[in-house]
Amino acid sequence: MSLPNFLIIGAAKAGTTSLYRYLRQHPDVYMSPVKEPAYYASASGGADWIRTRPDYERLFDGATTQRARGEASPQYLNDEAAPERIAADLPGVRLIVSLRNPVDRAYSSYLGRLAGGTERRGVEDALRRGTYYFESSLYDAPLRRYLARFDRTRIKVLLFDELVADVRGTVHQVCDFLGVTRDFTLDTSEKHGSAAAPRSPVMSALFWNLVHPVRRRLPERLRNTGLAGRAQHLLVRPPDPLPADIRRQLQADFRDDILKTEALIGRSLAAWLT
Repeated sequence: MSLPNFLIIGAAKAGTTSLYRYLRQHPDVYMSPVKEPAYYASASGGADWIRTRPDYERLFDGATTQRARGEASPQYLNDEAAPERIAADLPGVRLIVSLRNPVDRAYSSYLGRLAGGTERRGVEDALRRGTYYFESSLYDAPLRRYLARFDRTRIKVLLFDELVADVRGTVHQVCDFLGVTRDFTLDTSEKHGSAAAPRSPVMSALFWNLVHPVRRRLPERLRNTGLAGRAQHLLVRPPDPLPADIRRQLQADFRDDILKTEALIGRSLAAWLT
């Protein structure tokens, strides 16, 4: 039986897909073939979420001599039950968390659901306090839950802006954290998880309403071919910038949490306040 010894726990829309793809290129790292099994999340979720222990263990059957074995489920960061469930099952696990400017993270998450056909509200209503997009962009409380269960030495905090600015340097930091060599060929030419807006929200909703039932009926090995994502590219366009007045309001609303997070992780987040 093989289980992961590291997890990428979030945040969603903060580079977790890119980090997953980059680490898959390392010969001494084994990544789950399902990018987001979300096994330790307490909520029910997507068609690809793994709910049983035997199914979760099978994700790592392909691991052989790799020193690091992991998966990436950004649902874990905001799931209140996940830290306890992870600690009980994987007491020696290492955790990687990537944090992004909460304003940008919330907007990117909104765009993702808009393009996915599950969101119809305007951006101002969708990003208000109390909505999923706003609340899941608060970092202080989720990080404290993990720090209450895991030693700080087992948690690696990355900043999304640093990952974008210096992919290799950031991946090398992760390699050091996982105890694997930095010396491997890293292809960073392909971009992953870029935000997009739907050309037509109605057409996007129709597309995914057809795709999701079909995917649920496919064997697991055929669910992650990327065909649906490539087809979706025809339905999306580059997003418009977040309106300046909404950005200013969100910066003010997130200010207290940013300052608490800054103090908690011991890293300057001043760029998020301007």
